[in-house]
Amino acid sequence: MVLKRSPVFEPVTSIQPAQRAWNYPLFDAIFQRRARRFPLGAEMPGDVAPFKSNKEPVPLDEIEEAMLVAAGTGISGVNLSDLPFNDQNGANYCGNTMLQFVGRVYASACGSHGSELFFTNDEGTYMVKLRDKLPSEMQEYEDLSDREKIVQSFRANTVQIGSGRLPVPMVPGITQPFNWWNANQPGSTLFMPVSDVTWEYINVLMLVMDEPNSYYIYDDLNNNAEPLQEWADKGYLDRSRPYALSGLESSMQMIIPGTEQAFMCQNMYLAIQAMGLGGWIFTASVAPFVLGAMGFRMQVPETKGPLSSLDGSPRAAMAGLDGHFESYCPPYYPDMSSAVQAIYDSKWGRRGIYKEEGGPAPYKDRQSLDKLVNKTPEWCLEATKALCEYIWETYGRFPATIDPMMMNIWFQAHHLETEFYDRYYQPGAYHQAVKDHMGVWHSAR
Repeated sequence: MVLKRSPVFEPVTSIQPAQRAWNYPLFDAIFQRRARRFPLGAEMPGDVAPFKSNKEPVPLDEIEEAMLVAAGTGISGVNLSDLPFNDQNGANYCGNTMLQFVGRVYASACGSHGSELFFTNDEGTYMVKLRDKLPSEMQEYEDLSDREKIVQSFRANTVQIGSGRLPVPMVPGITQPFNWWNANQPGSTLFMPVSDVTWEYINVLMLVMDEPNSYYIYDDLNNNAEPLQEWADKGYLDRSRPYALSGLESSMQMIIPGTEQAFMCQNMYLAIQAMGLGGWIFTASVAPFVLGAMGFRMQVPETKGPLSSLDGSPRAAMAGLDGHFESYCPPYYPDMSSAVQAIYDSKWGRRGIYKEEGGPAPYKDRQSLDKLVNKTPEWCLEATKALCEYIWETYGRFPATIDPMMMNIWFQAHHLETEFYDRYYQPGAYHQAVKDHMGVWHSAR
């Protein structure tokens, strides 16, 4: 990792502002949460509240960024997975749902945690790589000494992927003009969650087709094609329980990037109340441009499928960041069958999470997971491979209607220009932690 600025070397437990933020009342943070958009050094245009800050921008320091990263995406321990994996007769009951036993600070369906956090500041663009990391304790943050992990994890898992502040296009027709004046300005840190949709999507396919669900997925986008008819004819899937592909993928968009990224940003939103920073959540309306600027690979279908862009060209998709964050589809796998097999193996392979060699798990009797939880049956694995291959062959991409990698919303944190609020707003526009921030965080250290 290339460190930014002069790193903080004193123990986190000796940094009093960090301890004050850690112990900040939760309900105060919830009810004090506001979008406070005016950073130091910015200028507000217009006639309602024109204001130009006469202060220089002040970048967030390492501990400020590290605390926000920990709040947004940190590993918190082992998730409980307190589910009835089978019924009283030993039959499959919850569809072998879990993808990981790693606990993260944001909620995620099936414990998949398919989102990673990127951020940019004056010095560079960075990725926090936690996808393959495991917890060391059931609860990672139990006592005062554990708080050192905030910076330890930040330094160990943050990699620089670009120099200088990432250019975010602020142009008519692409971004909203009301964000031009303050978004990604000098001194700010712009946090950008990115979700791998394919990881949980393929897992969900195996869940909805396995008993007792037995949903029959058909392609309503392609003349109601039935790529799974073979498994219905064999009695594994129930044609009276149809599930449209477009509806399934719409659900994936909601439960993966739509949910995970919102939780990540809300966590950081509450953290800045405790720290006394300004900031807000806003729509990543230029996501494809920004992902491209970060080096993400664009996947362009070789042939025109049933779906196309407005000009008739095949719909391209962002597939992943080579060597850092790669989706479960080509070009990172030779075909979709291999990608499906990789996810199956992550659960049931030699080092899969249900195996003793699969890393930490919440249960005292670790072996019970291997002995008692029903595996995804072979027919379901093969049906999932067939469906994913069908999507790839038909649309030249996977998924068909949403991108493998998705960026929905951003969160910006910055030091607040309180004089603007003093001039134009009623008392209470910001709270005491904001008023005290510069003196508490940056004068005494």
